[in-house]
Amino acid sequence: MAWKKRIVFYQAIFLMKKSNFTILALCSLTFQEPQQKEALKGMILAEKAFAQTSIDKNTQTAFLTFLAPEAVVFEKGMPINGLSKWKSIDYKGVLKWQPNWAGMAISADMGYSIGNWQAYPSKEATQASASGSFISLWKKQPTGDWRVLADIGVVYPSKPSDKLEERYSTFKPLDIKNLTTQTERFAFMKDHFYWKNTKTALNPFEPHLSEKVIIFRNNTQPLIGKTLSNTFLQKNFDKNLIYTGLKTLVSNAGDMACIYGTISGKNKAGKVVVGSYLRIWQQEAKDIWKIVVDVETTE
Repeated sequence: MAWKKRIVFYQAIFLMKKSNFTILALCSLTFQEPQQKEALKGMILAEKAFAQTSIDKNTQTAFLTFLAPEAVVFEKGMPINGLSKWKSIDYKGVLKWQPNWAGMAISADMGYSIGNWQAYPSKEATQASASGSFISLWKKQPTGDWRVLADIGVVYPSKPSDKLEERYSTFKPLDIKNLTTQTERFAFMKDHFYWKNTKTALNPFEPHLSEKVIIFRNNTQPLIGKTLSNTFLQKNFDKNLIYTGLKTLVSNAGDMACIYGTISGKNKAGKVVVGSYLRIWQQEAKDIWKIVVDVETTE
């Protein structure tokens, strides 16, 4: 078996030179992928258990079970504590949902799930009263369980879907732990200047969008891919509004970052706008960050 391992090692060196990766980066790819895939599988199972609890018991119980203590949901343009929110309401309806996209950090400690949701006035109801998409950021707890850190959604006519696309990092940092502090600062400033540059840059969006970016807005079907998303943003982004980042959540590897905050100001028509935004950034090459998820909800 030793000679087989040696051949694999030499093949790895050849591929490394051909692709201009470092040995450490290649090792990270080799040894972290199984852990990353296993983590994504666990997160998806948690998402599905979350959704099933909403059906089997009730939606309030589901959220109180699967939200992390520090989790936020969004209401009237502000992030608020999710557990406090769901403890304070008596929700009589039933939410059903299905994950359709799922992404995982290389450190296997943070990921996101995206899918369609449908609201029913009661368990017996067969016709949804509202529908849309949800975007949830998940964090692996010290106990090994997965819990939601942030949950946001948009409203538009959507249908249940069983399709599921798995997404993985394309860049593997040399060190996959203890990068949270520097990543928090870098990602926060990256997101801030992304907004600032929309006011003056000739091409403010396209350079920052991942090829697989997904954009979510109320009353709009999701926009998938850089071309559609860039066209949409060029046409619909309102430069009069102010985007204020409030929190940055990052993976231990520093390859994934979620920034959420508020939207305020008067739009082009002079109407006062309040809302929330959430963007998930992913490092695709050394110090090259791209937006993979972009969500806005405004009132």
